[in-house]
Amino acid sequence: MRKTHPGALGRFTRFGRAMTVAAAIVMAMPTGALACTQIYMGKGVTDTGDTYVGRSEDYASRHPKAFGIQEPRENPTFSSDESNFEWTFDGTTYRHTYVRDLPSGWDGRDDAYSEAGTNEKGVSVSATLTTGYNDKVKAVDPCGSESDDPSGIGEYTIPDVVLGCADTARDGVELLGKIIDEKGSYDCNQIIIADSAETWVFMQLSGHQWCAVNLTAVAPDKVSVNPNMSNLKFDVNLGDELVCLHSADLEKIAKDAHTAEYFDDGWLDVATSYGQDEGIAQNTRYAQGRAYFGNPLADGTYTKDLTATSGWQGVTSISDPELLFAPSGKVGLFQALRSYAARGEQTSDLNANTNSKLYAIGNNRTVETHMFQIRSGLTSDIATVQWEALSRAEFSVAVPVYSALLTEVDKTIYPDIHSWSEDHTGDAYERENVKGALDASTDNGSLDYVLMDINTLAYNYRDKLSAPTRAYLDALQKELISQQATVDGIMKQTPSDKRSDLANKLFEQASKETYAKAKALLDEMRTYVNGGMKGDFVPSDLDAAKGDLKAPI
Repeated sequence: MRKTHPGALGRFTRFGRAMTVAAAIVMAMPTGALACTQIYMGKGVTDTGDTYVGRSEDYASRHPKAFGIQEPRENPTFSSDESNFEWTFDGTTYRHTYVRDLPSGWDGRDDAYSEAGTNEKGVSVSATLTTGYNDKVKAVDPCGSESDDPSGIGEYTIPDVVLGCADTARDGVELLGKIIDEKGSYDCNQIIIADSAETWVFMQLSGHQWCAVNLTAVAPDKVSVNPNMSNLKFDVNLGDELVCLHSADLEKIAKDAHTAEYFDDGWLDVATSYGQDEGIAQNTRYAQGRAYFGNPLADGTYTKDLTATSGWQGVTSISDPELLFAPSGKVGLFQALRSYAARGEQTSDLNANTNSKLYAIGNNRTVETHMFQIRSGLTSDIATVQWEALSRAEFSVAVPVYSALLTEVDKTIYPDIHSWSEDHTGDAYERENVKGALDASTDNGSLDYVLMDINTLAYNYRDKLSAPTRAYLDALQKELISQQATVDGIMKQTPSDKRSDLANKLFEQASKETYAKAKALLDEMRTYVNGGMKGDFVPSDLDAAKGDLKAPI
């Protein structure tokens, strides 16, 4: 996700964004807020035995993302519009899906912030979760973004490099680590790199230091919720390459910075040594995530911002926050998808629906959410299902896709990255205001914009529209989950040379059905609001008693 520190403001200027708008966005956010959330659920805690992992990207209330396919390239040179980073790959890259920013925000370039995708070898990348590092480490090994001539690989480029060049998750970890060793990091991030065998969390810790942990090996029975926190502790054997890979000077730099801390077993406490104390928005969302999975922070382990003038603002500090924890029970697919929309409803203290001062995981600045459902025992082409939800997670629907097989997408529902109208992009088209969301004349046929407008209306008229809108979208999401279970059986029986064609057809059909249902819901919401919101809003396609769609997809 984009930073909200001064470096990000410079980036707004560099790419033609109005400084006044950028400043307004930053000032509107909680102090110290970095707002993306990365979530992992090991195969031992899910009711299907699958691994679930992904991230929500938070940036602005209306920021379109282009879902598409990157075709293979010969000997490409990867570069960045953020820094002077360049790296050339010798060979042919792999085809992969992406969820990218538009060229209008990046000097016309079409390679920015690919965020999420799976390549034809079955390697998936979820990127990136912005983190930070402490000042003492920064003084010893600064990131390239600290320089007047920015350098190093960062979130602008990482997904395309790994997806284009790695044939396994471990290969992706080793490749990214090698590039950082040679070129350095532009910024600090966490990245998920996964395949059917292993799921790794890769941490860019400082200018040239990195650490990657094999979650499949160390945490099959754990959950992780990370809302941009660099201080979430993990104790692993740093000397065992089956569970951890890292830069050669990982411990040395911490010692040089006089920040090295150790666990009782003697292993370096990487998070404490490199990380920093986090802000109220991060701590609050971490507490919400723990509560969502039934393992809330214990009394006495955290402090609150509770003053006579400000009221309850959130969690100001947490003692010994953990990267991994155990949920209270098995996690289902629907629950996993909805975790990105958590708003602290499980406890009165953390409920952002009743206290607007609390910053939530499911906030109104999310631009896309993705989750990879990774199944073991299957061939790499069908092992991973990418569930992609455009716009804000609170009122959105995730569409399933066999993205390792995908070779084409519907260009109306998912416009080509070069075909978006300037009238539908950038800060000039910010439509958090209700007037814009009610204007049907600006509809462009894409799923992205339909979901944006649904979110705007449901968020701004929460008392009237939130519950029925969510009930309908829940019914639609459960229908998609049910249908995916059915077609998955068919896909498994399909010959390998026929699977790409089937994957294309399945994704097109699921996307068209989702768009049609969502557009009909939006039209009814517009009619209801324009009519004065008399009585209760009930979507005509919702069987409220059963919680089902009246007309199944």
